[in-house]
Amino acid sequence: MKILMVTEFFPTGKDLRFSGGVEARTYFVAKHLAKKHQVCVITSRDLTSPKVEKMFGFTVYRTGPRRSYIATAGDLLKRIYFIKDAISFGTTLDIEIVDGANFITHFIAKMIARNKKIPIISWYPDVWVNSWIKNVGIYGIFGEILERLNLFLGFNSYIAISKETAKKLKKHIKGKINVIPCGVDQKEFTTPAKKFETPTIICISRLAKYKNLRTLILAFAHLTTKLASVRLIIVGSGPNYNNLKNLTKGLKIDSKVKFLSNISRKELVRLVKSSHIFSLPSLVEGFGIATIEACCAGLPYVNSDIPTHREVTNNAKGGFLVDPQEPRLFSKRFYELFNDGALYKKKSLEAKKLAQNYDWRTITQKTEKIYIDLYTKNTQLRKNGIASKVPNRNKGHFRSGL
Repeated sequence: MKILMVTEFFPTGKDLRFSGGVEARTYFVAKHLAKKHQVCVITSRDLTSPKVEKMFGFTVYRTGPRRSYIATAGDLLKRIYFIKDAISFGTTLDIEIVDGANFITHFIAKMIARNKKIPIISWYPDVWVNSWIKNVGIYGIFGEILERLNLFLGFNSYIAISKETAKKLKKHIKGKINVIPCGVDQKEFTTPAKKFETPTIICISRLAKYKNLRTLILAFAHLTTKLASVRLIIVGSGPNYNNLKNLTKGLKIDSKVKFLSNISRKELVRLVKSSHIFSLPSLVEGFGIATIEACCAGLPYVNSDIPTHREVTNNAKGGFLVDPQEPRLFSKRFYELFNDGALYKKKSLEAKKLAQNYDWRTITQKTEKIYIDLYTKNTQLRKNGIASKVPNRNKGHFRSGL
C-alpha cells in the first residue's frame, strides 16, 4: 500500500526529539509499516528541519511556515497556513490511504482523501468536545470548532487510543470504533543503565495547566521535608513553564528541580532509565505513553487517579494512582517507594510485566489490518466502477446534539 500519515509535529531523523505521544505513535507505526509498504508523512515545519527528509524507509514532508516545535493554542495563523499548504501538497502525492492523527490533521487528511477518492482513518488520542476552552483557554475555541467540524464530516474508520477515548468518541459518531493503544520499544528501555546516586523522580509531560504539574511540585516540596537528598526532573515544554518555574522558586526547591526540554530521544531514554520513580499527575490524558515507557524501564509510578490511568495500568499494576488534587498523597507514595525496598521491587516487577502488553510491532500489525481492509474494499469498488465511499455529513456518521 501507499500510505500517507498526517501529524502536526514530527521528529527529525538525527536525534528524534519528540514533543508528545501523538507524534511518537505516528513515528513508530510509520517505521514498522515502512518495512512492507510505501509510507510518507506530512507534518509542519519547525525552525531547523529540512522540507523533505528520508528516515527508516519512509519520507517526511514538512509544509507551512516555520514555527516553534511546541504546540501553542495561540499559534492560530501559522496553523491555518499549515492546514492550507498540507492539503495542497497532499493532493499531489501518489497515495492509496490516509491517516490523520489529531484535530488539526483530521481535517487535512479528510480534504486530501476526498480529493484523491481514497479511504481515510481518523486516529483519536482524546476527545475534547465541550472542554477546549477549559483545557487551554480562550484560544481553545478554534479547536472546539475544528473538532466538531471533523466529527460532522465523518471518516471511513476510527481508531481510539484507549477505551476511555472510544467511550467519549461514541457519543458523537455512529459505527465501529477500533481501540488500539500506544506502545513501547522494548529494546530501548530494557537495556541496563546506571541509576542516579540521588533518589530521582522524573515526569515527562507537556507544561500545560491540564497536566496538573503544580500538584507534583507541591508534593515534591512536601517530600523534601522528609528526605533531604532527593530531586525532581521535569521533561517537557509548554505555556505553563514560567508559572511552574516560579513556583519552585517560591517553595525554595528550585535547586532540586530540573526543567529540561527539546532533548534527544537517546537522552530522554537515558534519563528515564537512570531515574527511580515516574510521576504523571494529569487531569486530562488520552493514554500517557510516558508511563508505559517508564514501566518498561522498571520504574514504579505515582500517577493521578483518572479513568485513563486506571485503564492503561490495569488498575494500578506497577505503581500507585492517587487523587490529583492531593499533593500530600503523592508525597506519601513517593516516600513509601523510596523507603521500602520490598515494595519498590514488587512494583518495579509489576511495571515491567505491565509494559509487555504494549509493543509497537503488535500495535502496528493491528493498525495495518484496518488499513488493508479499507484498501481492499476501496480497490474492489474501483474495479466495479464505483467511487470510493469517503463518508460525508449525509451518510449518518455524525450524531447531533454535541
